[in-house]
Amino acid sequence: MARLEVILLAAAIFIFAFAGVFASLGYSGNEAIANHYMTEGEWSDSSCGGCHFTVSDHVETNTHIQRDIDEWDPLTNFDIETEGEEEWVKLYGAYHPGGGALEEYGVDVDCMICHEQYGMYDFEARAMKFSEGDFENANEAAMIDANAAVQKDNVRKFTYFSNAVTPLPLLLLFHDTVNGAPVKESCSDNCHVANVPTTAVMWSAPDYEDYDVHAEVECAECHEISQSSLFVKSDVEEVHELEAETRSCDDADCHAGISHGPIVDAHLEVVECETCHIPALPAGELPGGTTLESFDWSNGERIDSYKMDTIKPVVAWSNGVGEDELRIADGKDDADVKLAPFNIVTGIWWDAGVNPEVAGSPDTSKEAGDVIPVAHVKAADADLDGTVTVEEMRSYDGNADGEADYPNAVLRTVDLYYRLSHNIAGSDVGMAAPLECADCHGSTATAIDWELIGYDSDPAETDPPTDFTIKTIDVTIPGAKPLEIEREPAF
Repeated sequence: MARLEVILLAAAIFIFAFAGVFASLGYSGNEAIANHYMTEGEWSDSSCGGCHFTVSDHVETNTHIQRDIDEWDPLTNFDIETEGEEEWVKLYGAYHPGGGALEEYGVDVDCMICHEQYGMYDFEARAMKFSEGDFENANEAAMIDANAAVQKDNVRKFTYFSNAVTPLPLLLLFHDTVNGAPVKESCSDNCHVANVPTTAVMWSAPDYEDYDVHAEVECAECHEISQSSLFVKSDVEEVHELEAETRSCDDADCHAGISHGPIVDAHLEVVECETCHIPALPAGELPGGTTLESFDWSNGERIDSYKMDTIKPVVAWSNGVGEDELRIADGKDDADVKLAPFNIVTGIWWDAGVNPEVAGSPDTSKEAGDVIPVAHVKAADADLDGTVTVEEMRSYDGNADGEADYPNAVLRTVDLYYRLSHNIAGSDVGMAAPLECADCHGSTATAIDWELIGYDSDPAETDPPTDFTIKTIDVTIPGAKPLEIEREPAF
């Protein structure tokens, strides 16, 4: 009996102590606090930290928040030294959840950009505030409709009333219906819709399940992130350490143990699963953008061309993209390379030509080089005919000191390889069936350009030629139910 009393007393102390977190959660119908379910009246790093004591550690190690906005990308071609950090925030701040580099602009971490559960997060309203330079009100603008829905929800009203009159924090029971784990739509429709023009992903399409066997899988199930639990602090030795983890196809919780037969399974040492399981991609106008064929910055503004026909991915070697490297394929003799599928987009831009590798091989060098700011390119058009020539770029004297700013300027035309990981095809899902042996080998092969990946010819070529069309690829799943065969009854 004494032991039971001790347990009850400890439980009571815990409940009353924990209830202190909810001391100001009463609902009166119009409190600002009722809009957000948070003690400080806003969804933010600081207010969520009222309960999630380790959220600040999560923020410090989250690559979505600690983005390097100084990193140059040929697709955006934004030079932060010339155009300024504030201009970057206006143009691209909407794709940033806040915090990190945006703290100095009054933008705290907007937890709801990922965690809002009503499907009413207004990304466009937030983006408009950023473009107007009204950074401090951007997060609030995104939640106006969602807040109104919370206020009208009778279950939430009852929860607040109960929290006000009892020491039991009933809010815990309804927490995840308001701000639970990120859902796929939060990732795809808010931020990563920007990947559509380069990788033709269909995750923003209403019929996404027709294109990807993983359509019902939440992004966070594969893209594991650093943990920020209520009480447990994750020890992270360095920023981004946990953020880089992505589950592999043969993970214990995914497709571990699945076999396609000994010959095909042996290919997995040098071939990524996606190589066969992304046989085709859609093109043209897609939900979220139009698939790019090329982009051209040669005259001071981006001019795009588009792919309108079905895309056949290009198979190439890759061991990932290193820091300050362009998205260019590796060679078959490079370390740790595997064959993977890519969509190629051609990019054109000016470089100062001071890097010897870039100057010597401007179209094939993996070096990011020294890009010439777009504003300088536009100003170099001396005759104002809309076309910047090599002579004009090399003679441009922006600071009027009598010397050319870019005497070694070169125009780069680079095939950029965008790695494909989504739109995974299965036996009855996708634009085409997964590749078979005959798609890569033999006289019927069209999926691989063997010379492009470093071979003189098909390494599986035999004399006499093997008929790969008669070879099939079977799937064996461990523990799967045996195939049922219907037979006529014996009697």
